[in-house]
Order: sequence, then structure tokens, then C-alpha cells
Amino acid sequence: MTRWGIWVRCLVAGSSCGVITALAGCSAATDAASAPAQTGPAAATASPGGGTGAATTAAGSAGVSGVSGSSGSVAPLTGLGVAAAVALRPAVAVAVAGADPVGLGSADLVFEELAGPVRYLAVFQSAEAAAVGPVTSTRPADGQALSVLHPVTGYDGGTASFVSVLDATKIVDEGYAGHASLYSPGSGGLTVSTAALAAAGRSDGPPPALFGYRQPGDPLASAGETHPASVRVEAPGEPAEQWNFDGGTGRWVQTAGGPRVAVANLVVQIVSFKTVYLSRKYGQTVPSARVTGRGAVTVFSAAAPGHSGGTAAAGSWAKPGIAAVTNYFDAAGQPMSLAPGPTWVVLAPAGTRTIQAGG
Repeated sequence: MTRWGIWVRCLVAGSSCGVITALAGCSAATDAASAPAQTGPAAATASPGGGTGAATTAAGSAGVSGVSGSSGSVAPLTGLGVAAAVALRPAVAVAVAGADPVGLGSADLVFEELAGPVRYLAVFQSAEAAAVGPVTSTRPADGQALSVLHPVTGYDGGTASFVSVLDATKIVDEGYAGHASLYSPGSGGLTVSTAALAAAGRSDGPPPALFGYRQPGDPLASAGETHPASVRVEAPGEPAEQWNFDGGTGRWVQTAGGPRVAVANLVVQIVSFKTVYLSRKYGQTVPSARVTGRGAVTVFSAAAPGHSGGTAAAGSWAKPGIAAVTNYFDAAGQPMSLAPGPTWVVLAPAGTRTIQAGG
């Protein structure tokens, strides 16, 4: 698919006023408005820091071509060629939190919610993971992000209102409370096998394609491209994340501030955060990302011909409702085309900076 192949991917999986009302109903009064990310392409080179182990990465080629497999089939969440049977698998999503998460490197797609504590929604379709965790509780952002994918979903509890919000969407609920035998306890918390979740849940079929993928030689964006060798993501109140581009694999590798993973695309999406109640009785609240609406985005992807670094472009995102796919547009209003491979989406608050260096 070329970058002109899709203007707007508004694939509707079904919605209702009741779902939208439920998604909004458990929030407290405060709501941080979306604002553009601050970019610094001329910033000084940031120190990589972090771990020294090999980054974990999802299966498949790191190239920019969406080459189909021998069957002509393509994985819907990576754009990479796979066997026909794999392309027809349902998506499996797991809510994860903790300082040392496992299994994220096998995910096709990860949503990282940058709010204390940091949470991950890991989505698997073309590859499986024997253990994903520590599995954590559900939050209101989960249904907003996942409903369009209608995945079999694993999580460990949550408030009654949060679970109701999740179950009002198109996900297939395989949470710990009703399916404890699928989960394995450990010193770091619960883990779960994606194959076990997929086998236990009913299947609504494969998820829709979320992104447009570019062909070799095509650009990420029609305007405003830069070619950094690294980026430092600084969100207010959170540890900075360092991502370095590996020209040998064509992947962005997180080397500090989070799990060491390697992805074809890094998306820093500025969203509003709404304060939601864990307990109204005791006044306990947490911030929760709102992934519908519109806002600023910076996308980091594979290298462009003639450049040694990766490719980056700032623009905007739009998702009109939970049943719609998020669209990413460049500074000229044209749709961006990602590199085939796994994608990591950082849901970041207003004031987050992406400081580019090198290239």
C-alpha cells in the first residue's frame, strides 16, 4: 500500500451512545487539554544510557516494504507478510504494569500510558508470547484504545465502574476474575500466555489494519521530515525515555526509561488526561489517557534513502470515536505512512518534549 492508498481509515466496528456515556461517566472533574509536543531537532546529543542487553523485537523483517508472505497474506497490525492462518488470528491484548515487564517485545502494537504508574496495553496478533506481565488492572483508556481491535483481553481486576466501561466496548473479556486458571502467579505478579487467552476467548476475527504502510523509497511524510539518530522523550513528572535508531536493523531501540524493546515505528501522541476515581469514598484518583479526539503527534520511523538516521515528522492525530481508527497526518495535512513492523505508541500528556539528536 502506498502512502496515497488511504486518506482516512475510519473503520467502524460499531458503537452506541451508551458506550460513549460509560466511557465518560467515571471521571472526576479535571481534564488536561491536549497541546502540541515541543520538539527540539537541534538539541545536543543525549546520552543513550540504560541497559546493555539485546533489545527484544517482534518477529518479522525490519524493512519498509509491506511484502506479503507466500500465501499473499499480511499481518493487519504490522504490514508484514505472514501465513494465511496467522493473518486470520484475533488480536490478544494484555494490560501490563511494573518496572520489569515481560513479553512486550513480541507484541505487534503497544500503547504506553505515561501516567504514574506507567501502564502498557500490549497487543499481539502475528506473534505469540508464552508469558506477558505483570498483568495489571483495567483503566478507562483501555476500552477507548482497544475497542476497534475487538481483542481477547487479559487484565487483573479494576474498580467495578472501570470493568463496566471495558465490557461496554467490543473487547472480549478474559480477565483474571472470571478466568483465573489462564494466569500464572510469580514473584513479580501474574503473567499470562497469549495463546491461552486466544484459545479461551471467542473470536471476532482479525482486527482491522490500523496504519497505512509505505513501499520502499516512499517517504513517511510529504513535508517536515527530519532524520534523527536518537530521540529523548521527556514527559512532565516521568522518567525520560531514550530511543536510538539502529541502522542495521531499521528499528528504534529503547535504551533508557523503560523496557529494552526494538520497534519499526515510535509514535509520541499528545493526549488529554482525565482524573478518574479509584475510590470516591477515600478520594483516591489516578490520571487516565483520553485517546479519542485530536491532538499533536510526532512519528519516528525507519530510515529514508540517502540518510543514515531514522525518519521523523511532526503532525496531528484524529480519532473521532472509540469505533474509529486513529489517523496520523503530517504538517501538510497528508496521511503519514509507517514502516512495516511493530509500532509503539506513547500516550503522553501536554508539555511532553521530543528532543531529537544526530542524523
